[in-house]
Amino acid sequence: MNNQIQCRLVQYAFCIFMLLWLSGVGTLVAQEPPITDLVFSPDGKSLISCSQRGIRIYSWPHLKLQKEKIALTGNLHCLAFSPDGTLLAVGGGNPSDDGSVAIYKWPSCESQFSLSSNDDSVVSLGWRNKTQLVAASLDRSLILWDLKTQNAVQTFLGHSRGVTAACVLKSGEIVSAGHDHSVRVWDTESGELIRNMNQHSKPIHAISACPYSTGRPLVATAAADRSIRFWQPTIGRMMRYVRLESEPLDIAWIDKSKMVASCTDGQVRVVDFENVLVSRKIPAIQAWAYAISVHPSDGSIAVAGSNGQIQRIEL
Repeated sequence: MNNQIQCRLVQYAFCIFMLLWLSGVGTLVAQEPPITDLVFSPDGKSLISCSQRGIRIYSWPHLKLQKEKIALTGNLHCLAFSPDGTLLAVGGGNPSDDGSVAIYKWPSCESQFSLSSNDDSVVSLGWRNKTQLVAASLDRSLILWDLKTQNAVQTFLGHSRGVTAACVLKSGEIVSAGHDHSVRVWDTESGELIRNMNQHSKPIHAISACPYSTGRPLVATAAADRSIRFWQPTIGRMMRYVRLESEPLDIAWIDKSKMVASCTDGQVRVVDFENVLVSRKIPAIQAWAYAISVHPSDGSIAVAGSNGQIQRIEL
């Protein structure tokens, strides 16, 4: 084979490779699993992510990898720091098989113990106080754990499909949401359902209680119906909603009147709660943006999602 033919074959192979790469086929070789959740450390100096590969800790704002913990379960879905910042809870599991919560000491990341009694993955976590933690699972249950005894102290049953999101109000109630389109409010002590709200028309992906509200608790939910809805859950009232151009997958409050949403088109949308509108759209990553987190003090945000992408954004 002469040099001219060899050169043409190399050029042809390169063209095929570029077409595959541009179409997305070529990315499969080095593809990272999607990042499913993000959380800033209490001091804001680190950003923690989770995925099928495990936990990764990055410096902030430079996003240099500092530490990695290999996943001990099939998939990791959610992260949450205890109120005093000394413990990091990580939820995950194997679909239709088991769900668990791993507790790590912070900042050493030493494994403390695991909590496990779910029949499907744990996908959302909320701390009631520094020793009690609620875990929401796709097995349709919520479990309130006592970390001192490592026992379940309450189980909340009522969702007809998987529970995808949960938070704990300052007043003590648990608010949950799920694939059954419902938002539910629970009495923590008795485990009884207080309210059931059904204004969403498709599965709910995320829930976030506003940490800045001074009156009745304010909660936002993001769903596959492309809406973010705002609730006063203790009185069962939906206050208002915003319809987005793209499906919101995760949400976080910036202040008492604004929040950010990461969406399936890879963009971040700044939502004005008071004026009920999207005030800004920010390109973030390629493909789905599964997770978003707001820095505790510097006004920046982190966005992550498909193929292990993480992006820092200055608002």
